[in-house]
Amino acid sequence: MKIIKLNYFLILLLVFNSSCDSSSSNSDDDFVEEPVKESVDDYNLVAVSDLGEIFEIGNITGNVTNVGQFSKENSNTILSANTLIANAEKIYALEYVYNPSPTNNLLIFDRISGATQIMSLEIPSSIKGDERGIVALARYNDKLLGVLTENVLTTNTVKHLISIDLQNKSITDLGITFNENRISSMKLIDSKVYISTWGEGFLEIDLIDKSVSNFETINGSRLAQVSNSELAMMQAVTGSINGAKPALVNLSTKNISESSNDEIYGLVSVFGNTIFDNGIYINLVSSNSLNLYLGILKTNFSTNKNTIVNINSTTINRNLIIVDRTR
Repeated sequence: MKIIKLNYFLILLLVFNSSCDSSSSNSDDDFVEEPVKESVDDYNLVAVSDLGEIFEIGNITGNVTNVGQFSKENSNTILSANTLIANAEKIYALEYVYNPSPTNNLLIFDRISGATQIMSLEIPSSIKGDERGIVALARYNDKLLGVLTENVLTTNTVKHLISIDLQNKSITDLGITFNENRISSMKLIDSKVYISTWGEGFLEIDLIDKSVSNFETINGSRLAQVSNSELAMMQAVTGSINGAKPALVNLSTKNISESSNDEIYGLVSVFGNTIFDNGIYINLVSSNSLNLYLGILKTNFSTNKNTIVNINSTTINRNLIIVDRTR
């Protein structure tokens, strides 16, 4: 900081010297050094990697700090990005391991103590399958909502919508099934569940009448609730590998309004949710055309403008999912 201020003072001094011949009224008292403004974060984004690393990222500076780590039954487990969700006190994730049979561990990270609780979940015998695994989570009142596939190793297997009781670790089959595969994110609004896929449509599931509707023209990821009638989404760009653009989905009409400057942003992983905060839709993206290793994409749908904050690291694990922000 001292070097910056000294350079700034020298520049002012040169300007002063070059103007002395044309303005004899100037004096040293006319030049006051203004303080150098520093970027200060309004808050930090809370992001989790598929390895269970927990980071805070400055929303303005892009500075990254490692603030925690999920404990896992198997330290080499890759966590399902679709299962990374949070509330003010906890961060949740799903670990799929063999001990020796297929096991679904619900990991609960305490954001205050930094400790991880590992809950081995018992899947109801009514749900058949050899490799039954939970592949997506969402908050569901005082419980969790989940998508459980009958076989995590194959496609086109039946998916069951379930609820998870956090008190007694019990799983309830909600009696709703579907077959779509590449589930990319999930949100619950009132009595309806919205599930995005990467190339297989947009599902609307009614928990009351147990109906499942697929709007095949809507594809993408990173769902975030804007209001009770709108979801923000990174809409998949046809012909681009993991390329996407921010968009709004009208839940009544299922129409999409895109917010883009023709720039296609890369999702390192197409799986996982994100957040909408204070009028801004926030994503972690990369871009070859912008020479961007990883950055914070901020989309303002009111002004139809996108801005990017570079993350100050080119070594951080880019398989990061935003789960919350600090308050």
